[in-house]
Amino acid sequence: MQNEVNLKSKNTTLLWVFLAANIIIILTLIFPKFLEKFDVLLWTKTIGASIAPIILFLLNGLLSSHQKAIIIFWKLQDPLPGSMAFSELSKKDSRIDAKQLKNTFGNLPKKPSEQNKLWYKIYRKNSTNAVVVDSHRAFLLARDLTSLSFLLMFCMGALALFFILPVYKYYYMLFLIMQYFANLINARNRGKRFVTNVLAVESTVL
Repeated sequence: MQNEVNLKSKNTTLLWVFLAANIIIILTLIFPKFLEKFDVLLWTKTIGASIAPIILFLLNGLLSSHQKAIIIFWKLQDPLPGSMAFSELSKKDSRIDAKQLKNTFGNLPKKPSEQNKLWYKIYRKNSTNAVVVDSHRAFLLARDLTSLSFLLMFCMGALALFFILPVYKYYYMLFLIMQYFANLINARNRGKRFVTNVLAVESTVL
């Protein structure tokens, strides 16, 4: 748990930038003439240093890790990528030695919840490996970007309905949807890669 907290703290700046950019975009659309009088770079720095961290803290606290996984993988039951570690993902990665894993852990589970339990056990064993650490950090960042994009679709989308001119409104809402799906695809890929990297490291350790 402590390792995840440390990794998430390394992603905070990038999340601030993402949120600040979204705030700047909607402010520009709502108050175009007002913002023309100000330095955009100064606005970005101000929002990034003051407003964005607070909003990020609030938005990130609205969703649990389990709920974020549901938003990414669209599964109510066993949404974590580790739940398909052995039945699906390990079979698609040539780096993973399934025989070695079976020799070490016995018959590999088929039930999603059991797959995730075993995978997490393997992850904890290899959590300090450089490849695992890097892929874990990347997945956490992609996961949080996706959950933020999901929440922004509703928060910013509601603001757009009432405050953005009709000529820009629907283009902006389309942008929010595309932003969510782009982050969604990235998070799914990063999550699966994180799972397979753990198994690849474990199955190739001498």
